[in-house]
Amino acid sequence: MAASIDYQIEKYQFIEVNEPDHLSRQWAEVLEQCRQAKAGSEARLYLALQHVDYVTSFELPFRLQLIRAPQIIDLLRSELTLNRKPVTISDNRYGCVYTLKSDLSSIPDAFRYQFSNRIRRIASEGLTTGPFQQIAKQVKAPRQRLKLALEAGLQVTALDGLFWFGMQRIAADVSTLRKSGMRISTTEVEASDTLTGTTRRVPAYKRVE
Repeated sequence: MAASIDYQIEKYQFIEVNEPDHLSRQWAEVLEQCRQAKAGSEARLYLALQHVDYVTSFELPFRLQLIRAPQIIDLLRSELTLNRKPVTISDNRYGCVYTLKSDLSSIPDAFRYQFSNRIRRIASEGLTTGPFQQIAKQVKAPRQRLKLALEAGLQVTALDGLFWFGMQRIAADVSTLRKSGMRISTTEVEASDTLTGTTRRVPAYKRVE
């Protein structure tokens, strides 16, 4: 299994379809600050909560490459007074909005997102992007994508799940697959990416034969 993986991000666009211009500018400024500071996960989320009018639970992992967004939110509650509003994502998914603002009346009740990227996944054995792209084209359901990848013998990191399978909480889907009888090992790999400019340890999963 790969001990380290480098994600070279050539294109990365995640946006709400009805996103106001001022919100897009706020996100662009936050992401630039994160890149310049090479901010860690907690620092990236702190910057977003401080400088973006409101953020949704659905977008945080994708916008900020957060693997454990709910846990980091809980950590920051002692420092920030967060208000919360339930919302609908893509017509049928529950989510919520976090904001420092006390007036929630102007925040929409529903959100729909678009995500497109072009990423090169480079591990010790070389360029390893292709298998993940192929699986993403075969099926739409995130957990089914993960199942196919593991059955194919791939090592799947939390960032692979985020980038190609649309998975915000890969650990929960791994747990479900384990309960169905699939034996899956867990380890950590060192992952770097050119979007955040950081290197960190991330969970990685592989099927045990």
